[in-house]
Amino acid sequence: MEAPGRRDLLRKLKALGQEELEGFRDKLSEVLLERGAEPIPKTPADPAALTDLLLRHCRGDSKAVLKVLEDAEARLQKVSPTASSHPQQERKPSTCTKAGDSGPKSHDEIPPGEGGTLASAIAFMKRHLSFTGSKAEATGKQSRKEDPTGDNWGTDKCKLCPREEDPSEEINPEIIRGPDENQETYRVHLPGAGSFRCSETELGLEVRAAVTVQYRYGFWDQHLSVWSTPKWMIAGPLFSIQAEPAGALAAIHLPHFLCLRGADTSRIQIAHFIEEGMTLEKPKQVRPFHAVLENPSFSLYGVVWGNRSKPPILIHSIVLLYWALKMAKTTLHLYIIPNDHSRFKSVDDYEKQCPSRLVSTSLQTHKPLTFDSRYVVSSQANIEVTPKELEFCNIQAECLQSYMEIYTKDIQGGLEFSLVEKINKEPIWEAHVRPEDATLSVSSAQTQTDEHFVNQHQEQLIQRVIAVDGILDSLCGPVLDLEQIQSIRAEISSVEKMRKLYELVPQWDNDCKDRLYQALREKHRPLVEELEGI
Repeated sequence: MEAPGRRDLLRKLKALGQEELEGFRDKLSEVLLERGAEPIPKTPADPAALTDLLLRHCRGDSKAVLKVLEDAEARLQKVSPTASSHPQQERKPSTCTKAGDSGPKSHDEIPPGEGGTLASAIAFMKRHLSFTGSKAEATGKQSRKEDPTGDNWGTDKCKLCPREEDPSEEINPEIIRGPDENQETYRVHLPGAGSFRCSETELGLEVRAAVTVQYRYGFWDQHLSVWSTPKWMIAGPLFSIQAEPAGALAAIHLPHFLCLRGADTSRIQIAHFIEEGMTLEKPKQVRPFHAVLENPSFSLYGVVWGNRSKPPILIHSIVLLYWALKMAKTTLHLYIIPNDHSRFKSVDDYEKQCPSRLVSTSLQTHKPLTFDSRYVVSSQANIEVTPKELEFCNIQAECLQSYMEIYTKDIQGGLEFSLVEKINKEPIWEAHVRPEDATLSVSSAQTQTDEHFVNQHQEQLIQRVIAVDGILDSLCGPVLDLEQIQSIRAEISSVEKMRKLYELVPQWDNDCKDRLYQALREKHRPLVEELEGI
């Protein structure tokens, strides 16, 4: 799916004449060079390529995008003060109306002849561009709000729990990968006092002043097993949190997956791990999906639940369904996990290595579940399920999660099945996998004509991929040796580097092409999804 704001930006750049578009490209290249980016190739200016480049460089931050646009416009005006100044084409912001209402046209409807200059394009974008994370750096990855599966990590997690009435601004963090490419650290630069929530982790931050916060997931088994007793149950992800300056962080909102309707919230504690051991801290406030701790110090924090009595606590739960790409064409992996993004990420990272792809289905179960309950798959179709039942367990994110494998020989008519409680036979989740879902999932890298994505879109990738060095880093070792990488990097422009890289592609098997495809998805997700038609 397109990132928020990309459509408007692309539309406005397409409205420019070719001469003005190339002038904008040249000035944009100057601005980005000063910011440490590679120069933009002197090829015919392409609106889509410039859009992707701008969003990638600014990491989805709307303020940064507009600052770059304004800098480029200022440079154009120095060359020709009248070239980009057409105030008569400025438009007043449209009045928004509800869907179905008659009234003023939305800003998407631009009359012919309007918006054909850089000045009007920038004026339009100042009013209407909207990106996730306008006050913090973004990664260029999809946030969950952009994910085709919908608002799976938002406030609508449970029909029993009230919504969190939260004015927090959602932010997309910068993601810093560790040496092994597995451990990720998240970083946000917050410009001033306010309440923020991370789109990747659901960690909430209340800050008093400008601050840089860096955080990552910790490993429960490295800490809790030493200090805990069976009286305490893990109830959310573990976070390692640092802030600079330290005093600017007023409170943290730690996510949990407990359904608290009718529950004794005094049994919720926050585990705090320091060198001396573990301490338990009482949260200032317990919310439907977060526990709030004020004035945190900087170490490891996570929510735990006191297992003192029955009945067992209910758990907000989701079901993940993956299509196994290298197995039989109709092999699915089904997981039941708590609604905990650290576990979702663990499963997703594992499945990508298989490789598999998440099938777009509803994730949330019909009701909260209890740990140690068992579930079976029910379907009228001829399917094979291994194992026959799946236990819903509290398996830590750093451990391999259990799953069912579902196989069917024929999906042409679609595949309908449900997940049912073993004892009372009550369905908790349903799915309908259609043939078109299968086509997308069997591989975005390998099309139905057996032409690999890397081959199918060779010319577009050569012309439009900018972050070549980052892609080479991902291919170093498994696909390319050091001599090959040095030879490619010796080329001057990104286009020449990509052409040099493609000289090696005929020698590759599909595993090597898959690695290039994954690197492209990581570094150029908007471009890949545009070419895939997602």
